Amino acid sequence: MEQNEDDKRYLERNEDILSHAMDQFFHSGPFSELMQGFQHLVNSAFTEAQVTIDVREEPSGLAVDISVPPTFRDGDMLVETKGCYLHVTIRHDHKQAHSSHVSSSMTRTVVLPYEVREEDMETSWNEHTLTIFLPKK
Repeated sequence: MEQNEDDKRYLERNEDILSHAMDQFFHSGPFSELMQGFQHLVNSAFTEAQVTIDVREEPSGLAVDISVPPTFRDGDMLVETKGCYLHVTIRHDHKQAHSSHVSSSMTRTVVLPYEVREEDMETSWNEHTLTIFLPKK
């Protein structure tokens, strides 16, 4: 029994050493700087490209508010429903300096609480928000 306890303490000590070494590797030195730079790049690239989708259940159906980021407001938007799923795709084409063509797009899928029919969908636009109303069957 005493041997098992010694083995257990030895393994725990080695696990602590390994955990400390991993922390040192990932949180200091060149690798950490690389990861922080990458995280900053990702955060800054997507700050203006966030789409929020708010689903509200009302007595007569579902109201869905989709906020569209400024960079996509002049683009195309495709909204589809299939069963209990709402698919929203936003695309924006623009030219950058030196006449290179850049296309950006994002897609979000939301699970709705019940099945809806796309044919019954009603939409309205208010500055930066698309509101979709999907009546109950």
